[in-house]
Amino acid sequence: MKWQRKRSALCLERAAGSRWTSAPPGLLSRAIVCCRDPEKVALAYTEDSAWRNRAEFVKGRDAIREFLRRKWAREHDYKLRKYLWAFRDNRISVCFEYEYRDGSGQWWRAYGNENWEFNEEGLMRKRIASINESPITEGQRRIAVDDSDVVHNSWLQEQGLSGAVSGNDFPLGGGSTNSYS
Repeated sequence: MKWQRKRSALCLERAAGSRWTSAPPGLLSRAIVCCRDPEKVALAYTEDSAWRNRAEFVKGRDAIREFLRRKWAREHDYKLRKYLWAFRDNRISVCFEYEYRDGSGQWWRAYGNENWEFNEEGLMRKRIASINESPITEGQRRIAVDDSDVVHNSWLQEQGLSGAVSGNDFPLGGGSTNSYS
């Protein structure tokens, strides 16, 4: 599958982000939208999909399901933003930031990059994620304090990686219209 236009890559990026969260339905007909359901999310990946997530290597749908169960059991009140960074042929790169609270009540903010590779049917066959995180206080949260209050001062914007966003074009505008909650 080759994406010749930015719009196609944006649609795929948004649909992939919505699979991981409870966002409204994605823009792809194949998008599987759920609320942190590992069974449904795993269907977006090939049977032999290979992941690197931080220092962990995951191979296949069953391992992806188990990984997601563990991740979501420890990350509460998870809020995520993903932004298209680059695309070519069947590959997409996104940058992201997310916040969550652990079981002790400590808040965390994570930043990173993901590289995705898709098969001809649009299923993801490779996911490489590099992630860094640091502890924050509840008052330092800035992605979304609740579903109705999306804050516009993301790290990406602070780094000068965004500009004015017109309509729903390129979403590097600090997440002003492209936040997943």
